[in-house]
Amino acid sequence: MGFIHFLELILIVAILLAVGIPLFGKLKLKKLVEAVDPTSDKYKHLLVRKEETLISIKELEFDFSTDKISEPDYKVLRHRLEAEATEILERLDQLEQEHRKKLTPQ
Repeated sequence: MGFIHFLELILIVAILLAVGIPLFGKLKLKKLVEAVDPTSDKYKHLLVRKEETLISIKELEFDFSTDKISEPDYKVLRHRLEAEATEILERLDQLEQEHRKKLTPQ
């Protein structure tokens, strides 16, 4: 019985190799750790902040339309959120211009 189990084991390993090598042999090896690009991280963070700010403006408009917030408070908060959104957009433009300068050959 021991010899039969040994042959079964060899057969299973051969089948796994025959199926596995074509499947997994084509996978590219990936680095476990990639270099961090601080500019890219800043850009992604700013994109998230931009979306959050725009959502906040929409929520503020909804709260104002449902009379959950007074008009003076609405105006102050709207002005702050618009100023923040403008600042974020300017910083995004700045990062995009810096990125374009790096890509263009001089």
